[in-house]
Amino acid sequence: MAEVDRIAISNKAALAAGVGTIDSLVSPSTAEETFCSQWYEVIVESEISLYRWKFATKTFNLTPNLLVTEPDTKHNVAYQMPSDVLSVDTVLVDKTPIEFDRYQDEIHTTDTSGDTVYLKYRYRPDESDWNPYFTQLIIYRLATMLSFSIARRDDVASSMKQLADEHWRRAKTEDAQSRTNDKVNLTRIVRGRGGTLDKFWRNR
Repeated sequence: MAEVDRIAISNKAALAAGVGTIDSLVSPSTAEETFCSQWYEVIVESEISLYRWKFATKTFNLTPNLLVTEPDTKHNVAYQMPSDVLSVDTVLVDKTPIEFDRYQDEIHTTDTSGDTVYLKYRYRPDESDWNPYFTQLIIYRLATMLSFSIARRDDVASSMKQLADEHWRRAKTEDAQSRTNDKVNLTRIVRGRGGTLDKFWRNR
């Protein structure tokens, strides 16, 4: 990720919040720089984890990463996940979701050693790969926190949060319209999935 992109986004948020702009996130020397250096990634990763953004979603073939040691859980097969996983969406065999659990950096399933198993997950893409509506969402989210924590303006923070929430709804709709729904093989029983999404910032 390029620091110049992170600084540009942070400065748009700073201007919206009415606080000072920043020059660095690596060597912070002001309150605004310190705040953005600590909170920028937290906000980005939280927003990516809350919704299956198309630009931040990958499909990965787990089969080559089958682990030799049987997991000490209710499942009997374990796969090593890729290192860039932020949030797991589903595990698939023949385009059909199957039951799984996530344990740290592993995916545990049952009786899939003979199948081709795919993992759908969210990762943290570089800013250059973000869609414009997601960039604007991060600006609003960061501006909300800057207004509250640096400017100490509850009224501005409340307005920024309302803008962010409304933009999130529009962004989600825009992203959903740009994807084709997955086809599910109904001949195989869907046995569930694991994991929940953090409710950070959301009160819906």
